[in-house]
Amino acid sequence: MMQTNISAVALRCAAWIAVAASILLALYGADAGAATPCSSTHGNGIPNSLLIRAIVLTPDRVIRAGEVLVDSNGRITCVGQSCTAQAHGATILDCPAEILSPGLINTHDHIDYTGIAPRPDTGERYQHRHEWRKGLDGHHALEDFKPDRDPRVIAWGELRFLVGGATSTVGERMAPSLLRNLDFAAGLEGLPARPVTYRIFPLDDAAGIMRVHDCDYGHHPATHDEVAASSAFLAHVSEGRDQAARNEFRCESSRTYDTTPLAGGGGIANDWIMPQATLIHAVALTKQDLELVAQRHAGIVWSPRSNLALYGKTLDIIEAHRLGITLALGSDWLPSGSMNLNRELACAVHYNHAILHDVLSARDLWRMVTIDAASVVHDDALIGSIAVGKVADLALFDANGGDPYEAVVRATPATVALVLRGGTILYGKPDIVDALRPGCGTLDVAGNARRVCPEAGRPDIAALQSFATGRALYPVAFADTPLNEPPCELRG
Repeated sequence: MMQTNISAVALRCAAWIAVAASILLALYGADAGAATPCSSTHGNGIPNSLLIRAIVLTPDRVIRAGEVLVDSNGRITCVGQSCTAQAHGATILDCPAEILSPGLINTHDHIDYTGIAPRPDTGERYQHRHEWRKGLDGHHALEDFKPDRDPRVIAWGELRFLVGGATSTVGERMAPSLLRNLDFAAGLEGLPARPVTYRIFPLDDAAGIMRVHDCDYGHHPATHDEVAASSAFLAHVSEGRDQAARNEFRCESSRTYDTTPLAGGGGIANDWIMPQATLIHAVALTKQDLELVAQRHAGIVWSPRSNLALYGKTLDIIEAHRLGITLALGSDWLPSGSMNLNRELACAVHYNHAILHDVLSARDLWRMVTIDAASVVHDDALIGSIAVGKVADLALFDANGGDPYEAVVRATPATVALVLRGGTILYGKPDIVDALRPGCGTLDVAGNARRVCPEAGRPDIAALQSFATGRALYPVAFADTPLNEPPCELRG
C-alpha cells in the first residue's frame, strides 16, 4: 500500500515537473532549459549570405525562435519568425538557445591609455578633473597617466572591447581591421558615415584652467558653428562636482553668460547645445541644466565607474532618464574606468540597484550600448539595431535562462559566442568560428580559447598576444573581477 502511494506521488510530481517545463518553454523559449549547442549548415545558393536562428533582440520586441538574414554585402535583409523563404540556400547558423543582439557600441574611451593598468584605490577623490590632471588644490597629480600610441597597444585595447561583444568605439586612437572607429574616416571600416568629432577640451582648457564666474579659458573654444557643421560632436563637459565644473556648461550653453572677449580670442560664452552635441560625463549638471539638454535634443555619455572612482559622484541619471535624454554608456579609460563595456555595465547594474533602486530596466541599459549609443553618434540609421536595411554588426550571447536583455547586460567575455562586423565574423567560440570561417587566430581569453579573425590577418593575433605578454599589458579579460578594478561606489 505504501509502495502504491509513493508511486502515485512520484507520478504526480513528474506530471507537475512536465507542466512547469512546458510553461517555462512557452514563456522563455529554448533558453529556459539546458543550452542547445549551435549548429551550422553551409549553403549552396546565394554566396556569402548567412541566416542566423536565435533569440533576436530588436528595438521594440524579443523574437524567440527568430531569424535574421544577412546578405553578401553585410546588410540585414530580413528579421522575423521566418526568413527561410528569402534565404535561397544561404549558410545557416542555428543557435536556438543564444541571444542575438546588435554589437555593443562603446561611445567613449581614451584607448591610447589602455597600457596603464588600474592601481589600487587610494581613497582620494577630486572635485574637478584638472585637480588630478595637474595636482591642483593640494591634490595628488596622476602624473604617470601617459598615453602610449604604439599600434600594438591600441590593438590590444580594442581586443578587450571585442571579446566582450563590442563592434564599434569612439576612442581617440584606432587600430585597423578590428572594431569600427567611429571618430576616424579610415576607421569606419566601410560604414557610409561621417566620422564623429571628438573634443576632450572644448573650452581649450588643457592647461588646467578653472573658472567660476566667467569664460576666460583658452583662445580656441568650440563654437556654435563648429558643432552645427559636424555630424556628431562628442565633448567632455563638466567633469567634476564643483562650481568650476558646472561653470563649463554655462560657457557652452549660453550666448549671454560672458560677452567680454579675451585678447587673442576666446573668453566668451558659446551656445552649442544642439542635436549634434553629445556631452561626455556631465557630472556637475543640475536639474535645470539637464532640462536644457533635453529641450535641445542633445545626448549624454555616462561613465559611472570612472566618475565614482575619481569624484565619488556621477551624473544625475534618474533626472536625465526621466527627461528622455538619449543616454549612452562609455568605459572612459582603463586607469580609472572599465576595461570593457561588460564591466561598465556591471557598474551601472550595481549603481542602479544599490543607489537608484532599479529605476533603470535591463532593457534601458541594453539600449545604452546599442540603439541609443548609435543615436548619440548619429549613426543609428546604419548600426545599433537589428532591422532590415541596417549593417549587420551583431553579437551572439549565451542566454543562461531568464530575461534576454538581462543576459546581455550581465554578459562576460565567457558568454560571448560570436561577433560579426558587417556580416563578417571577427571573433567567437572555436566550434562556431571554425565551421564558418576556418583559419582564424587563437586568443586566450581568461583561460578560454577563442578565435579572432581580423581582416587580411592583421594584426597577427599570436604575435600580438606574445607582445602583450612581454610588455605585461593588462589582460584582455578576467575570469572574475578584474585586478584592481576601480570602485563603483557613491561617496560624499
